[in-house]
Amino acid sequence: MNAQLEQFVVIFLGIFYEAIPFLTIGALVSAGIHLFVDPAWLMTKLPRNPTLAACIGSVVGVFFPVCECGSIPAARSFIGRGAPAQFGYAFALAAPVINPIVLISTSVAFVGVTGWGFVWWRIGLTMLVAILTARSIPSPTTSITAPPQAQAHVHTDDELPIVVWLRHAASDWLDMLRFLVFGAAAAAIVQVFVSNDWLITVAANPWYAVPALMALAAIMAICSTVDAFIGLALLRTVAPNAVLAFLVFGPMIDLKSIPMFIGAFGVRVTLRMIAMTAVLTAAACLCIGGLGWV
Repeated sequence: MNAQLEQFVVIFLGIFYEAIPFLTIGALVSAGIHLFVDPAWLMTKLPRNPTLAACIGSVVGVFFPVCECGSIPAARSFIGRGAPAQFGYAFALAAPVINPIVLISTSVAFVGVTGWGFVWWRIGLTMLVAILTARSIPSPTTSITAPPQAQAHVHTDDELPIVVWLRHAASDWLDMLRFLVFGAAAAAIVQVFVSNDWLITVAANPWYAVPALMALAAIMAICSTVDAFIGLALLRTVAPNAVLAFLVFGPMIDLKSIPMFIGAFGVRVTLRMIAMTAVLTAAACLCIGGLGWV
């Protein structure tokens, strides 16, 4: 086995094994939503106004310690059970950052170096970008439902609820696993066979550092639970607003999550989500850097 192939296997397995626990949590949450959340209750509790729904969706991640591998299947279940689409989109984008594990890891990494300001900027920008992106995407004309195997599964009344829950979770898990494998392979291929030297060179220019670090975050496909420490290391060589862009954009959009978004919401929604998230993140971080706020 040559060195590049070995490197590909190592990177692929690293991304895959890092994502699997969160995909599992997401599948369990998704199955729980599908089985135990009454659509009528959900529709009466959540506002039908798209903007308000997106605002609520952006903060619900506080109760779900998942990265994008778990937030995407959970968001699909929310929408499938009757939640406004904007609620689900905002949840899928924001939850990888707006959750307890990531908030703790970000504070541990940055508070001693930059103070709390950097942590609050990451939280605030993530929520803002998620809300504006979700609000810009119209509601789907066709309903978003559970994966085909979950819909086809029939269970009898005498089955234990936990058995039914685990079966539905397994269906969701297997449905999203194929997209995770494809995304992890794509990220590993790019990291091994495409040189990142040009990104590092470009990142040295303050005008290009923000988009360069966003591209690096998408390529590296690092789980949001540990990316703060990578961002802290980058802070030694690039501008703080570029590191902020790395930490805001990466958990929302990367090569690992894009196939999962397509599988959950379709190509058109995913492309619009990528474009809006990229433009909003870049514009916000460039403004923050230009004004000297970080």
